[in-house]
Amino acid sequence: MRNGPTQPAEAPAPARWRRVAAVLLALKLAYLAGVTVAVVFWSEFEDGRAVQIQRSWFPPGWPTEPRSHITKHWATWDAEHYLYLSAEGYRPEARSIAFYPLWPLILGAATSLVGGHREWVGLVLANLFSLGGWLGFHRAVARRFGESSADLTLALLIAFPGSLFFQFIYSEPLFFLLLAGLWWAIETRRYPAAMICATLLPLTRGVGVFLVLPLGWHAWTAARPEWAARFGRRGRRSAAATESAGPESGASSRPPAWGPWALAGMPALGWGIYLGLMALWTGDPFAGIAAQRYWGVHSISNLWNVPKFLAALVEVREWHSYQGSMLDRLGFVLAAYAVPALWDRARDLLPWWIALALLPAMSGTFTSYIRFESCAFPVFVGWGLMLGQPRRRWLAWVVVAVLAAEHLDLLWRFVNYRWAG
Repeated sequence: MRNGPTQPAEAPAPARWRRVAAVLLALKLAYLAGVTVAVVFWSEFEDGRAVQIQRSWFPPGWPTEPRSHITKHWATWDAEHYLYLSAEGYRPEARSIAFYPLWPLILGAATSLVGGHREWVGLVLANLFSLGGWLGFHRAVARRFGESSADLTLALLIAFPGSLFFQFIYSEPLFFLLLAGLWWAIETRRYPAAMICATLLPLTRGVGVFLVLPLGWHAWTAARPEWAARFGRRGRRSAAATESAGPESGASSRPPAWGPWALAGMPALGWGIYLGLMALWTGDPFAGIAAQRYWGVHSISNLWNVPKFLAALVEVREWHSYQGSMLDRLGFVLAAYAVPALWDRARDLLPWWIALALLPAMSGTFTSYIRFESCAFPVFVGWGLMLGQPRRRWLAWVVVAVLAAEHLDLLWRFVNYRWAG
């Protein structure tokens, strides 16, 4: 009797990790090479806008050195503020102090270490950070839901239009690296590593302080098994997920009693450090928050102004712009589609969805939401779970292709100093 066809043995976890790392590195290099060639031969850079913004937002004499035909494309919009802060520091009179300090501090230190070339240093660091974040995110998803689900989820994240900022001198690469590290550390019960990430996240972006919500929920359910059974992790891990867990699967399934509660306080500690640094640098701990008035969109009071939020949802002016963007609002609607899949398979990620997908939409009334959404990892987990079913695989890759097409459109806008997010 003939035996049926045998299934190829799945590669060991370290081999899969190396394969994913090699693919992502090749993708990064191809992406940056393609952008560089495009800006050299087909540049449509808005020089007039660049000059106008530099005169309006920065002191005379900035930038201190003329930028080349290539590097000027890496310094558009918020990237200019991070470059300025990394070179000049936090001064009371500067509008740029509205941006959070960890990324410009790292960029400034790295630039001093290599002796200049600030724009190129920022580009390299951004891509190293986002590469590490993508790898950590892939391993966390694979550990819990399996390799196939992790591959699709990461593909959706990378193709997403707002993910273009993972390649440039923005805070998203560092923020996502710390965020993926935080989630992975919680999943594997490595609480010291989780505490470091949770403390640094509010120093990278203001939304980091919102993580007190999912971390507080994690502590609550860890201390109350009945709540964890009903509203915590849901859905049995597949055999593939168990096999792909790798060495970290040996971590204790029960956290130490103090760990989750101590972790829940770390975003507040990070916020306190931020306020202390601002007081040291500017004389006013709230100077950075006050400087946000120059942008005129973000406000903590928007979080409880639900009528304003609902009105902004339908206040569409054009396909994509600073305010009134259809694309930003469509991104939020699509983010909501992840909620049913999370409810069914990963209820413990719903507080993360609230902190990373809902609250940024409310605080800024959708301004730049397509960029903020790129760091809302539960959205992509939910999409991956929903589209990863065998009968929907064809739809999954159609969605990836559509996202990638809009990604390229926003990329062209960004490098030519047109609004992208």
